[in-house]
Amino acid sequence: MLQRDVVLSLFIRDNIQVGRNASRSSRGAKKINNLYRTEVGSHRGRPVGNLDATLNGIWWILCTGSIWNQLPERYGKWNSVWRCFRRWCGSGMWGWILQNLTEQHSDYEIALMLDGSHIKAHQDASRSPLDSEQQKLGKTKGGRNTKLSAVVNLAGRAVSLVLVPGNEHDSVSAIETLPKNLKAKFVLADKAYDANRIRSHIESAGGFCVIPPKANRKETISYDKEIGRLRRIVENFFCRIKSYRRVATRYEQLP
Repeated sequence: MLQRDVVLSLFIRDNIQVGRNASRSSRGAKKINNLYRTEVGSHRGRPVGNLDATLNGIWWILCTGSIWNQLPERYGKWNSVWRCFRRWCGSGMWGWILQNLTEQHSDYEIALMLDGSHIKAHQDASRSPLDSEQQKLGKTKGGRNTKLSAVVNLAGRAVSLVLVPGNEHDSVSAIETLPKNLKAKFVLADKAYDANRIRSHIESAGGFCVIPPKANRKETISYDKEIGRLRRIVENFFCRIKSYRRVATRYEQLP
């Protein structure tokens, strides 16, 4: 999904500690250069020549929200950078690179935080022959919206991402968003995720639910409020990632 790959690309940017001005040092390029060269060897076609400039060009677009043909010449030809971005989205390259980069943070997955956030859809994202359900667009009071459901670890890094229509309740996609091989000791979420099926899924994997009960719940369920305060990590995660224009507003259609 293209919008999901936009977010994945920016996570990779964060993982190699890139500056906020959308440019980075050659030392940062070395962190993913070997990963890219290894993976691209299994695919046909000519590999990217100047990987550093291409990545910087992609991140410049995603950070500023500009249109592709306005890409500065120092990053190369805009259509070449655009084709590279689309090709990587279709092949799953962004997810593969991010998975390898975040393996160093596996120790932080003793606790996972689950939450969702709305992404306003631009009119360009709605111009598709596919219906709204296929495009993950939902009609809300504020117009067409997409919702990004995410699971992050204690380091504030994304573990899982799912794109759903904006009018879908958070709890509907909760189990889908959680990692399939759930090993976390604690799973934190707000009361929107207080559902028996979600609690059963987490507990069956050997984890503890740190989810405040809804006011209308008949049975009393206690939770650790001290651990629950760590949920600020996922809130900070959305605050950070939505400072990028192409995440705060959805311009892309799903392929």
